[in-house]
Amino acid sequence: MIRLLVAGILACVMFANAEEVIDRVVAVVDDEIILESEVLQYMQYSMGARGSLDSLSEAQLTKLSSQVLDDLIAQKLLLTRARTDSVTITQKEVDRELDNRIKNLIEQVGGQEKLEAYYAMPLPKIKRQFRPLVEETLLIERIRRQHLASIRVTRNEVVDFWESIKDSVPPLRDAIRLAHILLQDHVSDASIEAAIARADSAKQIIESGKMTFEEYASRYSDDTGSAASGGKLGITNRGDLVAEYEAAAYALEPGQLSKPTVSQFGVHLIRLNERTGEKINSDHILFKVTPAAADEAQTLADAESLVVRLRNGDDFAELALNLSTDTKTASNGGDLGWFSPEELPDEFKKPIESKQKGEFSDPFRTIFGVHILKITDRVFSRAITLNEDFSRIEQMALAKKQDEEFKKWIEKISKETYVERKS
Repeated sequence: MIRLLVAGILACVMFANAEEVIDRVVAVVDDEIILESEVLQYMQYSMGARGSLDSLSEAQLTKLSSQVLDDLIAQKLLLTRARTDSVTITQKEVDRELDNRIKNLIEQVGGQEKLEAYYAMPLPKIKRQFRPLVEETLLIERIRRQHLASIRVTRNEVVDFWESIKDSVPPLRDAIRLAHILLQDHVSDASIEAAIARADSAKQIIESGKMTFEEYASRYSDDTGSAASGGKLGITNRGDLVAEYEAAAYALEPGQLSKPTVSQFGVHLIRLNERTGEKINSDHILFKVTPAAADEAQTLADAESLVVRLRNGDDFAELALNLSTDTKTASNGGDLGWFSPEELPDEFKKPIESKQKGEFSDPFRTIFGVHILKITDRVFSRAITLNEDFSRIEQMALAKKQDEEFKKWIEKISKETYVERKS
């Protein structure tokens, strides 16, 4: 269960506002404490979509609470050991993981505006609050991987493991593994200039008094998250916002409007409300840069040229690494993972229809840009066998051995560390 808790450390915080909890310390690990509210939050997270804690009997609640507390203690033990062993995580690693997890949370709740409403704070402040949690998660996972990296399984161990589970293993279902190269539309100078012109016009209207900044933002800003509050971003620290925005905002006097400022998100019209040291309170109106038809045509032409290169023998994974704009998958050769037929996105079905393992699709467009898909693997429903699926079974045997070693290691650490459970 420790993997579930580590993976869910950020997501479970979403339950923090679900109910009032009178906190008390339920365990101490070295100089780390575990609160009753943490246990309740992780319990609810472990329930997931299956229901609420109210649906459990008293005996079930007691058992789940004990399991969760055990895992939280193990988590704190790993965190203490990581710090003792001087395990480090770079700020770049924390930034990357934080951005990925915030993006996932935004997708889960249905948009940035809903996430900010849920926490009653702007996105930069949410990131600041989550950052220590993310850093702790990365430390825990890194020391766990380091300790288990040397664990191996022999062929005899794999065979013995298979003999012990083969009668209970379900058959493989139809599944397909995909990779993609994503090309997002490169906007032309003309499209950027059109957005700048809109921002210039807005500035003139606001400075003439025909409309207030708040009125214009609420009606026309393309940042739906801040538009509802008149463009307010609130108080942010230096480094919270993109560099172009901050360069313009920190150069303003309170009450002053910036010139149109271009960033990766579009064109901003910024108003500085207040500055205190390295903190600013600012508002903005965002004008998104919309690709023109010529921009979209160029992206499709670029994708078609990549298909020609693939047909001529270029490596798909290398092209994805160097050219795909999906930064989340590019470093893994564009790998999107496995899909069952039911899980496959509708837009992906037709382009890969009748395609075989190793083949790739023609370019096609979704709301994210232009994709080229490759079928990297494909399996059809059949029984699992040792000969055909040795590598799969080997991974299962390795995971079991690692889990057993991990439990022994946690027991050893717990004997070397101060641990107290409160009644």
